[in-house]
Amino acid sequence: MENKTITPGPKDRNNLFGFLDETGNIHELSGVFGVGLLSIDHPSEIHRLALSYRDRKNYRAEFKFADIRSKNVDLYKGFLDLFFSAHNIKFYCILYDESKLDIKKHFKGDCDKAYNSFSSRLISKSLGISDYIAVLADDRSTKKSDNFEKEMREKIKKKERRDALFGVCRLESHAVSEIQMVDLLLGTVAFAFKIKMGLIKNMSKHNGKLQIVKYLQNKLDIDVLSEEVNRKLRNGNVFYIEDFFKKNDGAVGSMAN
Repeated sequence: MENKTITPGPKDRNNLFGFLDETGNIHELSGVFGVGLLSIDHPSEIHRLALSYRDRKNYRAEFKFADIRSKNVDLYKGFLDLFFSAHNIKFYCILYDESKLDIKKHFKGDCDKAYNSFSSRLISKSLGISDYIAVLADDRSTKKSDNFEKEMREKIKKKERRDALFGVCRLESHAVSEIQMVDLLLGTVAFAFKIKMGLIKNMSKHNGKLQIVKYLQNKLDIDVLSEEVNRKLRNGNVFYIEDFFKKNDGAVGSMAN
């Protein structure tokens, strides 16, 4: 991620689009929870690539990591390749060991507030000093009292000392290929952490997903996905994993404010 070194004088404003998704169930806390963000200067490029790929494969369904099987793994590998062929597209994610997430202690049991804090933290960490972002987030079931949009803007404003989040909207992921890309990348990383934690039983039933993990590792030229990664790729792309497993729940609690 960029070092936020402040230099004097006016700065050009860089407007970004962010696509946000999560993995795991923050209400159950039974394994791995993660939040992922795709940050793009000009989403039209990746959008055209996704449309062209769907046309070539005659595929109109949603890309979801949970649906990967040995019989369709090549289809998903091709979709993952789009991330590496696009320009100036950056993926950021944070993974949490759910056994260390004390939502009751740090967020008074409010899972929505916890999700908002984790998401705003990730978005804030992705921003450079001149970056402003509009976020399109995968829709999720929340209580009527959830102030997702308001809390996100306030938290990011506090962290960045400016209105860095200038728009936020929830969408159904089946209509947005960019959110599906986040689902695939984040799901792949989370699956690698689940393997490391010994949560995946009968690995032969998950051969397709394991192939995707190995495929992404090869694309990134790394040995494992289940640790912190900060890779600057060609075309101005970035792939970033923050491993919150190594931090105690006190660090998680610091995000409650």
